Amino acid sequence: MVWNAEIEDLVRRTLVEDCVHEDVTTQAVLAGTAPSVRAVVRTREPGVFSGEAILSAFTAVADLSCEPLVVDGAKVEAGQELLRLFGEASACLALERSLLNLLALASGIATKTRAFVEAAAPYPTQILATRKTLPGLRALQLSAVKHGGGRVHRRDLSDGILIKDNHLLICDLEQALLRAKSVRSPLHRVEIEVDTLAQLQLALELKPDIVMLDNFCDGDRRTAVDLAKGKVLIEVSGGVQLKDVPALAALGVDFISVGALTHTVTGLDLTMEILQS
Repeated sequence: MVWNAEIEDLVRRTLVEDCVHEDVTTQAVLAGTAPSVRAVVRTREPGVFSGEAILSAFTAVADLSCEPLVVDGAKVEAGQELLRLFGEASACLALERSLLNLLALASGIATKTRAFVEAAAPYPTQILATRKTLPGLRALQLSAVKHGGGRVHRRDLSDGILIKDNHLLICDLEQALLRAKSVRSPLHRVEIEVDTLAQLQLALELKPDIVMLDNFCDGDRRTAVDLAKGKVLIEVSGGVQLKDVPALAALGVDFISVGALTHTVTGLDLTMEILQS
């Protein structure tokens, strides 16, 4: 899988960043000895685990063996063991923070995404992540969204046509949509972002695949959904918070895109403990 390769590259870069081969503390304390140890990673709080690809990458690039105890997308409880590590003490100690950082970030995203997905139930509305990811971390972050039950809006700029407000400052709406529809690949949907009812009505006449209702007030959003339902797929976006999701899903929209799934997230609180030397 392409994302697994990207995550392995991320792990390699993370280890270089942390100078894991120059861990002066561990080198001083172990004084040239090489004891083997077992270690366990636990979560201090409930959440959703994401990290199988991270663990595979660590075992591929480091002299460690790993026994995963949970799978991607699994709900975990406070105090639960997530994985066990086996290897030289120097490797476990040097890699500890890098491993925990990546697992915590991915699992934090999966946990947050699951909360949004559950808030949209029992409606068929899908929760989408956006390209508002941290530079260099997109593969990790978007795979974590999937483990939380969300979907990806566009992985990158090649993944679909989305005509946004800045495009419409350069090219008028009608011309932009007609051009996009004339050149698109059969694999690409054409989506347009609108922020007024007038824009929506014009867009509907030109029959895009999806309309994105961006930052509509509640009253206009309801009117917009009534106008567009059954004609195009409907996405809502713009500062969506968890508390907003049930009401948005109840409107009958197809998608809710949430940039905060990846740009504003708290990592799951994880810890590693050495079990024996």
